[in-house]
Amino acid sequence: MSNHDLFDVFKRMPKKVNIGDITIRDGLQHEEHFIPTRAKIFYLQELAFAGVKRMEVTNLGNPRSMPQFEDAEELLKAVHSDLFKKRLAKRGLKHEDIEWTCITIRESAVDRAIEMKKEGYGPDRILMMVSTDEQHHFANSGSTLPAYWKEAERCIKKCHDAGIKMCGTVSTIWGSPISGPTRFEDAVEFTSRWLSIGADDIEHA
Repeated sequence: MSNHDLFDVFKRMPKKVNIGDITIRDGLQHEEHFIPTRAKIFYLQELAFAGVKRMEVTNLGNPRSMPQFEDAEELLKAVHSDLFKKRLAKRGLKHEDIEWTCITIRESAVDRAIEMKKEGYGPDRILMMVSTDEQHHFANSGSTLPAYWKEAERCIKKCHDAGIKMCGTVSTIWGSPISGPTRFEDAVEFTSRWLSIGADDIEHA
């Protein structure tokens, strides 16, 4: 079956996809030892040289519970630095074509992202997340789902006012490590809810 036939059969199949990389954030967050900041910057640079246009840089939550991200501010300053931009330009790449993302589970982290944006080195896009399993959601965020949805709605408005995109993530759609199987219908419902309160895009996990 040709590509043309596939698109005829699956009318809603997207004609293109955007590939993002989450190695520096998700790939390193559980490492036992702190990965040097210079190594992270180098990795982000090489990803940019390879043509990746969307990258998760770090998590802006409290570094006391996530020491791998204690260099969040330094990393963001590095990828927005003149030196980083010059290196991209030498490869014929434009810094403004790359979308830098940070994880911001709670409102305090969102506020931190906004302050960084005002200072000129904040993320272009941030990510909040809900889990279809409420036990998993509480373990991840320390909040109940009803309270979190209200918080997320406030945060989306603040982000848009600051020129930051908000990604709404729906987690545990294929099952929870805490409670086991989850309902796929909840994943669909949560996706619709994110869009209804203004999320710019959705990720599923």
